[in-house]
Amino acid sequence: DLVLMKQNNINAVRNSHYPQHTRWYELCDLFGMYMIDEANIETHGFDVSKSVKHPTLEPMWAYHMLDRVIGMVERDKNHACIILWSLGNESGYGPNHSALA
Repeated sequence: DLVLMKQNNINAVRNSHYPQHTRWYELCDLFGMYMIDEANIETHGFDVSKSVKHPTLEPMWAYHMLDRVIGMVERDKNHACIILWSLGNESGYGPNHSALA
């Protein structure tokens, strides 16, 4: 896939919607492919009409969100291909995201 992408002048990829297998990062480093690494945080489809708050607003979810981001960064931090860290896909925004930054 990377050879085909480079042949078509594609130079960047976004990992959707969680960190990928480590071999993918090694190959992106080798082929000079830029990457957006994305944490496994996704809350789209969350029903805000219920009495429960969105997870990004709930302190009880802060540790779990932080754990996922730290795990991703610690695992992948030495890969030259990574140009951006994503804090999740369609995961709203709130104090928990501010704490992650």
